[in-house]
Amino acid sequence: MKIAIWSDTFPPQVNGVASVARDLADALTELGHDVAIFTVIGEDRAEKQTGDKTFTVHKIPSFSMPKSIYPGEGLSVALLPGPGTIRTLKEFKPDIIHAHTPFLAGWGAVMGKTILNVPLVGTHHTFFDDYLKHVKLDYPWGRKFSWQYTVTYYNRADAVTSPSRALGSALIEHGLTSPMHIIPNPADTDFFVPVQSASLKKDLKEQFGTGEHAIVYMGRVSYEKSIDQALEAFCIALKEMPNATFMIVGDGPERKKLEGLARELGIGKKIIFTGMLHGEKLRNALWANDAFITASQSENMPISIIEAMACGLPVVAVHARGIPDIVHHNENGLLAPPGEPKLLARAIVEIFSSPESLRKKGNASRKLAEQYSKKNIARSMVALYEAIIKSPSQR
Repeated sequence: MKIAIWSDTFPPQVNGVASVARDLADALTELGHDVAIFTVIGEDRAEKQTGDKTFTVHKIPSFSMPKSIYPGEGLSVALLPGPGTIRTLKEFKPDIIHAHTPFLAGWGAVMGKTILNVPLVGTHHTFFDDYLKHVKLDYPWGRKFSWQYTVTYYNRADAVTSPSRALGSALIEHGLTSPMHIIPNPADTDFFVPVQSASLKKDLKEQFGTGEHAIVYMGRVSYEKSIDQALEAFCIALKEMPNATFMIVGDGPERKKLEGLARELGIGKKIIFTGMLHGEKLRNALWANDAFITASQSENMPISIIEAMACGLPVVAVHARGIPDIVHHNENGLLAPPGEPKLLARAIVEIFSSPESLRKKGNASRKLAEQYSKKNIARSMVALYEAIIKSPSQR
């Protein structure tokens, strides 16, 4: 099968959508399918995979947005594809087109569907209304417009997928009429694995300076992630766990504010800001910790949590949006009500109350994460592609 994937973001950019698009392309290629990526990032290139398998990245003409629009991110916005991009798409002869963003690259995918008369699948990843503050549109009319625009776009698709039931239901509630399918995000569960020995974990704890009870957050350091509430909860939990540490992996516009908050709370020496980490350094940072935490109420299906789960970390999180799809209370972690730092603190203390319970929840995290392996999710996506291509009634 020939699959053309369109996205406004792709590695080397670091964000959830970019990672999902890349992991899906990896897995589809490994399954023997021909994949072409159309995106704004980088230059035209062939991405090497296992053995001699490759997928090709085609750069869409774009322009850069000021960093003030979305602090901490270098955003590029696609232009509608010109004759050269359309010619490249025609030469590829896709059996199906898959769009991961509803912006101009996404509209390029709609153009490709119309011109080539091939089916289009659209994946929606994000509750956009949680990010409107970044673009100065956090008003009722802005949220209304955001949903109207999003649904208008995805109603152009023959089928729509969402990683979580919460986001899928929200799309339908706001007027989506295209068929909706829940297909989770993929994660590299072959790379993110539990630490192999207690001695290695001990060495990494010493290297990173993590404590006896070590919790970690990984992701964008921004207001919508509610890291300030996680810090407040950690501060409360420290009263019962004086040897605990809290590592924050990632970067973003809220970092200086959070560093100041940690000092105000008197816990600055207990907080470890690593900045952005990648590859083995990122995995080692996860291995140096004992549990993952997030207070974010804006999550759909965060890859960061799945990667932490794949490393065998139990999760302390809030019961909001797509989180309950992947964090099962009292199975692989604990869920607290959103916006309640005191109750989140109680969950932190409870997760560390029994080494045996911590171990069992960590094992459950790994087992749950395995169902989100790149190949498993790619096979689910291929089954949808085949059904749509085979039967227009499936669209």
